[in-house]
Amino acid sequence: MQIICRQSALRCAALLFLALHGEAKRIPLKPLPPVVFDGIQYAVEGDGRDQYLVAADGSSSKVLWRVKILHDHIKFWMEEDQWIYITDLKLTNNSLLLRDERSRCYSVDLARRRVRKCGCGSIFLP
Repeated sequence: MQIICRQSALRCAALLFLALHGEAKRIPLKPLPPVVFDGIQYAVEGDGRDQYLVAADGSSSKVLWRVKILHDHIKFWMEEDQWIYITDLKLTNNSLLLRDERSRCYSVDLARRRVRKCGCGSIFLP
């Protein structure tokens, strides 16, 4: 009798595990419009694990350079909807400020193409 109870408990635990780790459901993000400055279009690209800032010529759309903003380490034992995307993009002086879904902010110096984490402050308030 104890063996049957253990087997039933294991089956229930396995079914619960599979139900929790089923197909991920994620609400699609709104498209992030690119920023144009001095004839160069700056847009965000990525697959959720890696996010890049891409600079392209405004007239020919030829990619001039690309810099990695962030890399999200995916935990294999969790659902696949852990991806992080850039949600805001704003131009200030000679740098581009970006904010991700976790409200972490990054600054990209457009002349040097260097990325650094920074505080968001009141930059992205509506």
